[in-house]
Amino acid sequence: MKEQISLFDNMSTKDVENITSKGLSVVKATFDSAETMKWQEIFDGFDHLQVITFSSGMDFAARLLAMFDDAEIIFGCEGVLNTDIATVMAMQQEIIYALTENKSVEAVREKMEEGHLNLYLSKDVKSHEKIFCLKSDDGRTRVVTGSANMSASAFMGFQRENIIIYDDEKAYDYYSERFETFKASCASELDIKTLKACLVDRDYLSDHPEELPIIKGTKGIDGVLIEPTREEDHNESVIVANIKNTADEIKPLLSKPKKDDGKLYFSKDNLKIYCRKRKGESQVKKTTRNRLPKLHLDYDTHTVSFNEKPYNMTPDGESVKSDMMYLTRYLDSLDAFYGDSSRAKEDYYQFLNWYFSSPFYPYLRQVAHLNNYDILGFPEVGIIYGDSNGGKTTFVKLLSKMLSGVKVKPNASSDFTRTNIDTLKMNCEGLPIYFDDLDKKQFSNHSDSVIKNDDWGIAENQIHYPALAITTNKLPSLDAAISKRAIGCRINIRIDKEKGIKYAKTINESLERIGNAFFSEYARRMFHAVSEMAEMMKTSEDDYFPDVFAVSSQTLCDIFAEYMEKEDIPDYVRPLSHSDYFGEKVIGKNAIEKIVRAWESEPEQFTVDKKKNRLIYTYPDGANYYELRYIKDELPPRLDAQTHSRTLDMDLKAAEDFFELRFKRPSFWERLFG
Repeated sequence: MKEQISLFDNMSTKDVENITSKGLSVVKATFDSAETMKWQEIFDGFDHLQVITFSSGMDFAARLLAMFDDAEIIFGCEGVLNTDIATVMAMQQEIIYALTENKSVEAVREKMEEGHLNLYLSKDVKSHEKIFCLKSDDGRTRVVTGSANMSASAFMGFQRENIIIYDDEKAYDYYSERFETFKASCASELDIKTLKACLVDRDYLSDHPEELPIIKGTKGIDGVLIEPTREEDHNESVIVANIKNTADEIKPLLSKPKKDDGKLYFSKDNLKIYCRKRKGESQVKKTTRNRLPKLHLDYDTHTVSFNEKPYNMTPDGESVKSDMMYLTRYLDSLDAFYGDSSRAKEDYYQFLNWYFSSPFYPYLRQVAHLNNYDILGFPEVGIIYGDSNGGKTTFVKLLSKMLSGVKVKPNASSDFTRTNIDTLKMNCEGLPIYFDDLDKKQFSNHSDSVIKNDDWGIAENQIHYPALAITTNKLPSLDAAISKRAIGCRINIRIDKEKGIKYAKTINESLERIGNAFFSEYARRMFHAVSEMAEMMKTSEDDYFPDVFAVSSQTLCDIFAEYMEKEDIPDYVRPLSHSDYFGEKVIGKNAIEKIVRAWESEPEQFTVDKKKNRLIYTYPDGANYYELRYIKDELPPRLDAQTHSRTLDMDLKAAEDFFELRFKRPSFWERLFG
């Protein structure tokens, strides 16, 4: 977002002097009293309703509409900057989509079909009026105005509002006339046909742009006039991200407007050309999107689908057991690898716990953001790195198949850029975007902009975008800026060619036969667990910590306990917590191993300076000095680690605590007698 919201007007004195002020409509009123009222009391006893509102809450709107025989509502969006036709089109489209995606839309649809509700979308983005005009069949009237939108936040006391009530006919006549004038000149009607079509098809307005209210409203007239925004209108606003993104898609497809008495004129022919281009572009995008994976989690119905194919959320036990068998069979095959296979299994299982739970993170990040929790507690990136032939690629393929039920190809290294990943996130859902054997240069050039983009999707209220899963042989370590944002899994095992061929059949069979039953059972349980987490973040005291890793791993443990004999459950299936991923000894475990091994095998390479409280490790001659930097990257800040050519310099006391070693050279007698 390029603009920042400001508490003060940024215009200079000269700017103010150059503005020719138009006359303001000022309502003169006298103060009667102030009292506390419930929102139902404000609206009770009236039969007809007219509303101009912004930032509406549809659940509250549905409850409000149920109190009236008929109603007219004009929806606007006060967070938009520019008044141009692309922005108006985008605003109308996004408001319609917001209406159709709300669970209360059925009540709205029924009232429209019965002819008791008319909805309008503003085409003047600079209006800020909030008006409620109420009238009863016996002639009583009321006007509610001030700062309150038609939302629960405004009328249920969740935020401070200035709510003013007029219970006299003069006020009603004045404000009702303002409503009618605004409706006639600055609003487009949303018909029931368009609403119902958008309920069925999220892409309806892209495929049928002529049904957008502002374009449909040109029937019988020559075109559309738009008053452009002046520069001074920009200072106290913030762009609504969804609308800006959609407007940016629309603008290149519009012909250059003509000017008519200071306003911009878009003829009907211009709009027809736009509709043709928009349809063509929509078809191209739809064809592309249909090839992209979409693992959709529905938080209302607690169901999962992949590319619109619904999952069985109560899978039979044999299917779940089968998936578990193929998963454990693959991990058991790691015993044939050289290196510490037990630790590799534990590391892979930790990665599985992150991978399985990652589709829930966008929703949890939104709840965390709204309730002042750290969104980094739900990391969007998982990286498996280490030597080649360690089973990394096959394992992620296995996880991908367990979530999607199908084989999904990895993305090319060239896709690992901020722009490409933003596009993928906007068009994919749930299933982590997978980069196999990511090139070191590509990672180095783009990791900062990709991985440090912490607040992606927050402003847009996105809750379905995918995480990133990366495997690479090229990274010896993760620096601190990455390791605090990403799950790091270093694999220190490898298999030779002969053994690889021997175990290929077992591995390929697991990939071929494993399905999504295990994940369906996991997701069914996680929906409830995630709902409880979200509720705790909304209502708990400050000491609550939303540990999604603990919740997810417990869910996995419960499934294993239910479907597998106790003695058959692998040791690596265990409860995990946030500290298992982001504890300083977890991030630095490879550095710990290297320093401990070096101290045991070559203590002469260490210098202990007690006076300065420093520990200096000098790398052996002929060794790769870059290793020192990799070790430093994995050490916590409290060690104050510094690299200088061939040396790694650390705080002595902190190092002894971290490595759990006493860095003291053995005496002559200790060396002599062991």
